[in-house]
Amino acid sequence: MDEMADSIVVKRLVRNLQYRQTYIKIFETFLASGFHPLLVKLLNSLIETQQTAVVTLSRYLRGLGVEPQDPALYPKLMDQAAQRQGTGAQLRFIHYGLGKAVSWYKVQLTDRQMTADPELQGLLLELGESEAASLWHTEATMIRLRIRSESAPNRRRGPLQSEHDQGDGWRPRLMDPSRHPA
Repeated sequence: MDEMADSIVVKRLVRNLQYRQTYIKIFETFLASGFHPLLVKLLNSLIETQQTAVVTLSRYLRGLGVEPQDPALYPKLMDQAAQRQGTGAQLRFIHYGLGKAVSWYKVQLTDRQMTADPELQGLLLELGESEAASLWHTEATMIRLRIRSESAPNRRRGPLQSEHDQGDGWRPRLMDPSRHPA
């Protein structure tokens, strides 16, 4: 990688690390108010997944010679989360954020600067699949709790059908750490 691509890669990964740290704090805040056992189970799982990703991203950044600092949390995102009262609003917030994260990974995997390093490409694929699995878990929890993924009542899909059931081609799969992306 040349110096410019390296810089862009580092900036994107550090920003991703900041988002993950922010979401850990948001999930912990939601957990403190979570009374439904399914929500508590989901939040604990999401926190664990994010913490694992933070460790993995930090390790990769250290390999690039970047020592990750305690990143500043995104206050706007924290404020938006604080406005979500109740299980339904919190789950819709989580669902939306995970959907954005999955989309971000899809874009990164098509960017030559982000995939020039095979190790980074594998890392992005692993983290993207992990986010897709978290999104699926969130959707399954929402279906079990009969919570729509968005608040609009008159959608063309059935009220509990996932927006990701529309054939977009990217599904969570079980990750095999010995498998490398093609």
